[in-house]
Amino acid sequence: MSAAAKRIGCDKASISRHMENHVSEKVAKAADALELQEGLNVVNALTESRQRLLSIYDEARENKDLRSAIAALQTEVSQLSLMGKLTGAFSDQPQVNVVVNHDDRVMAVILHVLEPYPDIRMALSDALDQLAADEYA
Repeated sequence: MSAAAKRIGCDKASISRHMENHVSEKVAKAADALELQEGLNVVNALTESRQRLLSIYDEARENKDLRSAIAALQTEVSQLSLMGKLTGAFSDQPQVNVVVNHDDRVMAVILHVLEPYPDIRMALSDALDQLAADEYA
């Protein structure tokens, strides 16, 4: 849809709203397929470009032209980064990792804080016990 938005000169949200409100499901699927094909075309073009780049790199090495070889490698790294983003292999999106600590002191503090709430305290205690049992099984 982003390609269609660029062609028409509006934003992607407008196209999405229009598709939802006024376009049949069959046409919407066709538009999605077109966008997928455009993405595949970019990936294919990058793959072909990478092959040409590797040829340039090989030639530069054969000729002992280290500057050209290094430039080709730097360009390859950029292409691989773009390919990874396009294919979803890696992303610029922030990632949050949660580390679960089964330290008895942490559990004791949590259970102490929950003393005024005996039902919640018991449910949490049971859940943590089950988690520990599952982890060591």
